[in-house]
Amino acid sequence: LAFYAPTAPLPSAEARYAFTEKLAAALSSSGVQVQTKIFARPQDFEAALKKGIIDLAVLDPVYAAERGASYPVLAIATAAGEAYLRWGLYTHEASGSILDMAGKRLAWVAPGGKDSSYIGNVLLYGELKTSFFQLRPAAPDMAAAVSEVVLRRADCVFAPEQAVVGKSLRKVYDAGEGGRIPNPVLVQVGSRVTDAIAAQVRKAASGFNATGLLDGFRATAAAAESIRSVRSKLRGRPERTLVLAEPSRLNTQVQSSMLSPPELSPATLPYRTLLAPPEGIP
Repeated sequence: LAFYAPTAPLPSAEARYAFTEKLAAALSSSGVQVQTKIFARPQDFEAALKKGIIDLAVLDPVYAAERGASYPVLAIATAAGEAYLRWGLYTHEASGSILDMAGKRLAWVAPGGKDSSYIGNVLLYGELKTSFFQLRPAAPDMAAAVSEVVLRRADCVFAPEQAVVGKSLRKVYDAGEGGRIPNPVLVQVGSRVTDAIAAQVRKAASGFNATGLLDGFRATAAAAESIRSVRSKLRGRPERTLVLAEPSRLNTQVQSSMLSPPELSPATLPYRTLLAPPEGIP
């Protein structure tokens, strides 16, 4: 059982290890014996995949959407019972909006290695490009990215609300419902997981409860749909161009009764004008 989810708002490597160990204990009690392995870098996770030593994985949703199209999703993690977290853009600056973050240093996490498209296409709805900011070198996890802003090494960071609690950072943008990113997902990555074992894993994950930010799993069809939604948004929207549409000319019948002449008040000519001799006569 592997764990690779850098955007999860877990505060430390110890927290990630503790969460994975609790999940492993729940799977073992249901008859699925597993060993755990925590990964901090995508290349290390992919190297272990090539060696065939991983069968199950708790994966970052962005990574699963980018590179895990073939992985069956067995369950999705929950936070306070919800499958999604509220994301936003946070800064240490005392004033200003998201427009004031233009050219500012952005701390971020790269779940898939170096691709930052999820920031523009998912969190910003494709309305702003990632180039709107000045990207810092990618942080290894969400806790490290938030720390960069706290330590003033960066000016802002996209993060789940739970990752910035107690950090004295100010929200300048709320990603809202459409910009939601799901929690990490439990997926099958090895061929040794049969349908019977997968059913056991789903049942054990559904009954898993833990303390902390990630407190359980939900094994529903919505788990796979959440990853498909992120995958669709990652592709971005097609470039939009403005088209000038001239209104068509309306030919309507206008009757004389529809037009009323303006009322003119009678004006009297001054007497000097009446008595003045005509001009131009020799």
